[in-house]
Amino acid sequence: MAMPPARAWRGLSLLFFLLPLVPAALINLLSGQIRQLLGTLLGLGLGFLAFRMLRRGGPRRETAAVALVGVATGLAAGLAANLHPVGALLLGLGAAWGAKLAYTDPKPAAAIEGVAAPPPDPLEAAAPRIAALARSAPRLPVPKVAEAAEALGALMVELRARPNRPEDARRFLLVMLDGLERIAARLAAGAEPPPTLPALLEDMIEGAGDMRRRLREAETLALDVQVKVLSDRLRQEGLA
Repeated sequence: MAMPPARAWRGLSLLFFLLPLVPAALINLLSGQIRQLLGTLLGLGLGFLAFRMLRRGGPRRETAAVALVGVATGLAAGLAANLHPVGALLLGLGAAWGAKLAYTDPKPAAAIEGVAAPPPDPLEAAAPRIAALARSAPRLPVPKVAEAAEALGALMVELRARPNRPEDARRFLLVMLDGLERIAARLAAGAEPPPTLPALLEDMIEGAGDMRRRLREAETLALDVQVKVLSDRLRQEGLA
């Protein structure tokens, strides 16, 4: 299977740092310096193994490659270069840290907790409830349930068309919808409608109509005020 281009080049800089060990190993072999030869061969072998792991990728292989780079550097420094064990250890740790920075993927930054999302608008959640009630109401034994659902739907349209959405109209819609859903659920379960139910439903229908008229009257009054303010401004500017 072909290797991704980015991974194929990964770790090549590590081979560049291993190149000086090749002539050093040859010199140590010809001079018969077994200890130094062992250090250079270990450095070359472990370093090349780390390079292979980096090319294959994966978090575990990257971690192992970083450790191998540190061990290879420490052994090469201590055995081949006759460095003091403490110095070789520090050099190995430094090489491992540099390999970690160069060859491992950084951990994803922790998500910054933003401002809490605003709570859902109960009015928007009421829209599918009204639609479901309007679909089921015609099958109920009391026809006025469907009329009441239609009246609440019309009020919902009026409210959604207004950004300010007066609180009294919102509360009326939600309270009436909750009650109408309970009535519809009881009727669907087989309950006998009491004699007072038609009058109650008629009150709900009339209340929804009255609320719609109040909303329109408020909009009309607001428009009258805006027209008066604009007319006064035009007269002040000498444009009317």
